[in-house]
Amino acid sequence: MKKALAYSDLYELRRDGMQAPDCWRAKNNGCLPHFHSSIELLYVESGEITAILDGQAYCVTEGQMLLSSSYSMHAYRTEEGKENQVIIAIIPLSCVPSLQKTLNTKGFCNVIYDAGKDRELAALLPLLPEKWRQYGNEIQKGFSYAILGLLIERVGLKDQPSNHQSGLMRDVLIYLQNNYQHPLRMETLAHQFGYSKSRFSRLFHDHLGCSMVEYLSVLRCRQAAQLLMESDMTMLDIALNVGFECLRTFYRAFKSCYEMTPTQYVKAHTSK
Repeated sequence: MKKALAYSDLYELRRDGMQAPDCWRAKNNGCLPHFHSSIELLYVESGEITAILDGQAYCVTEGQMLLSSSYSMHAYRTEEGKENQVIIAIIPLSCVPSLQKTLNTKGFCNVIYDAGKDRELAALLPLLPEKWRQYGNEIQKGFSYAILGLLIERVGLKDQPSNHQSGLMRDVLIYLQNNYQHPLRMETLAHQFGYSKSRFSRLFHDHLGCSMVEYLSVLRCRQAAQLLMESDMTMLDIALNVGFECLRTFYRAFKSCYEMTPTQYVKAHTSK
């Protein structure tokens, strides 16, 4: 029996370190707040999805595309009772070297674009998820240039604004990513970044759309999911390794995150 993570789950674990362009479909998508140097595009084929981009909430509906510029913080969630199907494209700037310098310092003038009404994009986007991993590297780069070129022409670019709170939240996310396996208290983290507990908590929720406890819980559960699939560690060892204090807390958080127990998760993601 060979264990394998689903592609969407594998992406969630390794999203920020991707070095090659990629594109796929997802249903009822959701992801933690994060940022990276790559351009991330989300196109809604059906339904609607809530996105938080640099602290602003957007409802992205059918035919619209969310444009996350380099180093912008973004997160997605599907609201309860809603459904959607989206296409996600990740384009590392190293794959488009002639645009890299420009896109490192500039962002799109608008974060929402009616791509479904754009004849060329509407024809191009649906082809990519099925074909992307069949194409060679040079063809993938060609598509990356084509998509970004069309968006730059249609939407335009502007200088990225200097935003103290965005910079603060990036530093906080980096700190949490590097330290989530250790005990972390809101009071300690707030003091470290120069804020009161209440002010820091409000900033975190307003900018990222969730509490620090919720964010930490999902970080830990994502790592636990990887260990479940790729190691022979016991449940208790996994729980303690990723930062949970006991099995009970781990099970409760994991089921809240994945809507199944760790054992059910392994069975659901195991292929013969």
